[in-house]
Amino acid sequence: MTRLYVAARTHTGRVREENQDCVLVDAWVSARDAMLARSVELRPGQTPYVVAVCDGLGGHAGGAVASRLAAATLGATDWPGIDEKVVTERVVEAARAIQQVSDDVHGLRGLGSTVAGIALTATQLSVFNVGDSSVFRVMDGSLGELTRPDRRPDPHRAGATVLTQSLSVFTAVPDPSVATLAIARPMRLVACSDGLTDVVGTDDLRSLLAGEVGAPDGAREAVQRLIERALRQGAPDNVSVIVIDLVPDEARVPE
Repeated sequence: MTRLYVAARTHTGRVREENQDCVLVDAWVSARDAMLARSVELRPGQTPYVVAVCDGLGGHAGGAVASRLAAATLGATDWPGIDEKVVTERVVEAARAIQQVSDDVHGLRGLGSTVAGIALTATQLSVFNVGDSSVFRVMDGSLGELTRPDRRPDPHRAGATVLTQSLSVFTAVPDPSVATLAIARPMRLVACSDGLTDVVGTDDLRSLLAGEVGAPDGAREAVQRLIERALRQGAPDNVSVIVIDLVPDEARVPE
């Protein structure tokens, strides 16, 4: 068994008028500035527990619709496992759901969203992404990015980058980055939109995520610190963060 402590929050930021981000935590889907914090026991044989950050593409029609549709689709579909095939199929389903709305509703042509998420069982986890939302892991004081941003240099703007794929826009069928890891030791995981990573650097992320994994309110407090730092940095984009603390049964101290 593994104890999971999860917290999530999304914020419009300081500049945008609309929040085109959306967060998924199991069956909870939200695009409002509301904090979720809960603890869950992951037991062998249970349906995978899925979380994701979806970022509607700014400048595209219906970005908010796309992110919510992606989150709802990932949360509603059956996950028989978390191997690469299943994860890829579920992400492609989300892309197809967005594409269907884009094709059927004239005013919503060009829908698109990025996604970064984590599917968990009692013994393993799979991280996945399409676009430039990210998943990080903190373990033993070190911070590492587990996802691969789908970006390339912009040939028309020095120092700028452009997305190479997303859900629906740019690619008919996305090719998600998927990595499966064992849950053998306590770790902290973070899924976030680029509204966080564009303004909060790696060193600050490491500092803000420091703390005992599995401590009471630890995940919630980490989310608050990250959102507040992004806001102090001006938060020109929407900001969404999910923090998960994982503590396998063997690592817990008997009471």
